[in-house]
Amino acid sequence: MRYRETTPAVTWRSGTTRVAWLGLLAGMLLLTACAVSPQPQPRSIAVQATTEETLKATLAMLAERGFVIRHGDGDLGQIDAVLASRSGYEIHAQVTSGGERPPGLVMQNGDTYLTLSGRRGGQPLDALALDPLFIDVQNRLGLLP
Repeated sequence: MRYRETTPAVTWRSGTTRVAWLGLLAGMLLLTACAVSPQPQPRSIAVQATTEETLKATLAMLAERGFVIRHGDGDLGQIDAVLASRSGYEIHAQVTSGGERPPGLVMQNGDTYLTLSGRRGGQPLDALALDPLFIDVQNRLGLLP
């Protein structure tokens, strides 16, 4: 019987080289995980008001709270705003009427939909951060007692 020597596809010269490759691989995986940030989850309510009234009330609420309006389009019913006093705090508002129900609908009380989503420090805003904004808009529309 003859002895045949086989060589592995990758040869490691030393344990230090192996550790270096593993460290590089772990670093790449960490960077990939950091690059993927969670998407903001929209939250919506339906109100008994026109799209124009709802959009104006939303714009007034954001401005009074210190947001700087970066983009506003009445035809599309969209507002993008950032909070002037806090870097990384942004809100996106969408006002639609009729049609299909928007994602994250939590209250149905009309056929005009207000959808809010946003981020703070790169993380999506949750219901506790968005609900006061909805309540403020409803107050401005005269829909709350």
